[in-house]
Amino acid sequence: MFNTLSKWFGKKKTHRNVKERSVSRIPITALPIHPLSKSYIDDSFSLWNERNDFIFPTAIDPRILFPFLRRLRDYIPDVSAGVWAWVRLCSTPQSYSLSEGCDKDQSDARQILADLDRRIYSGRYEREHGIETLVQNFFLSVFTYGCFCGELVLDDSRERIDSFIVIDPATIRFKQDMPTRTLLPYQIQGDGSLIPLNPASCFYFGLDTDGLSPYGRSPLLALPLVIKIQQQLLQDMSKAQHNAGYPTIHFRMKTPDSPHGESLNQYHARLNEQLTALRGEIQQKEADSNLITYDNVEIQYVGPAGHSVQWTESIQAIGEQVISALHLAPFMIGRNWGTTQSWGTAQYQLLTNNAKTVQEGAKRLAEWIRNLELILHRSPITVMHQFAPHHHLDVYDRARAFKTSAETLIALAKHGLLDATTAKQRVDTMLRFL
Repeated sequence: MFNTLSKWFGKKKTHRNVKERSVSRIPITALPIHPLSKSYIDDSFSLWNERNDFIFPTAIDPRILFPFLRRLRDYIPDVSAGVWAWVRLCSTPQSYSLSEGCDKDQSDARQILADLDRRIYSGRYEREHGIETLVQNFFLSVFTYGCFCGELVLDDSRERIDSFIVIDPATIRFKQDMPTRTLLPYQIQGDGSLIPLNPASCFYFGLDTDGLSPYGRSPLLALPLVIKIQQQLLQDMSKAQHNAGYPTIHFRMKTPDSPHGESLNQYHARLNEQLTALRGEIQQKEADSNLITYDNVEIQYVGPAGHSVQWTESIQAIGEQVISALHLAPFMIGRNWGTTQSWGTAQYQLLTNNAKTVQEGAKRLAEWIRNLELILHRSPITVMHQFAPHHHLDVYDRARAFKTSAETLIALAKHGLLDATTAKQRVDTMLRFL
């Protein structure tokens, strides 16, 4: 098998003449030169102007919504664990590769990029800097707000990038330029006015954008109702469990005998004194203390009768809704409900596929910054940012499946049932996804 694969992939690529396919073409006159549709329908309730040039977020105003989402992320344990897991799942080791060029050009490019890393996104006190730190901020913003925004700034000489400024994405609004049908970024200022941002130096990424809204969608938007129910349930459970430490006590007090010569008023006063002392002792009683009383007092603990509340079932049901909203597998936030190995593997593969889609956005950000820096230095080299692939849980099974598929393709090619070029292309496709 390996000899055949070496022959296929060891040869240099040769250009072959490809037969031109006959295609039925639409007459040019049937295609319009101006769009007949509108990307965004005019809204009579526009808050900015009558022309309604600005596109508004579909949910609550982000300036109100984003602080609430940040509070969910910081103070609700399940949400905090979910965001933390997504950020770490995406943060695989990073590196970059350079395009082909002479040794001097590559060496100069690496030095330029090393200098860029020391100033591009520097924390004054954290002593962290560089593209990797910026990418961490990107992931945290995306999984909290569903978007990320920033702006590049050049130094005074305009010969290199000075820094990358992270912008609060809640202040970003887009306006459609009608002649070109492109979206132009604006930022809301403290007085409510809007200033345009330079599209050449502004970067914006929205998670799960659709054709009607370029702002993106936060994965936490589906959580508020579920979180409210969960927190109320936890509070009720806490009160019930706290009350369980103070059981309901029923007292039975036998009427004491009256000594010879004791008047009725003295008898009542002595009885009231005992009751007052008993009441005071009960009020001061702690959950772990013992009750010492008179020999004519009988104490009984009264408990509820019938079916008791199953708190674990309710908590698990609410937890499942939180997990679904965060698009996570249960084990990612500390849950384990006994799934099989094959199902756990399928969940992990789905999570890594989702992480790869978000990594593509961070990859575009890193490549845009680094390539722009090389262009400013007139370097012919281009950069490709790379994330290390996630480890597969079924490496042996995947390798065995690849071997079986490759041997099948080779056998088909040898027996003339499949041409070698097609077999090679299919093996090449399998190698890319191995």
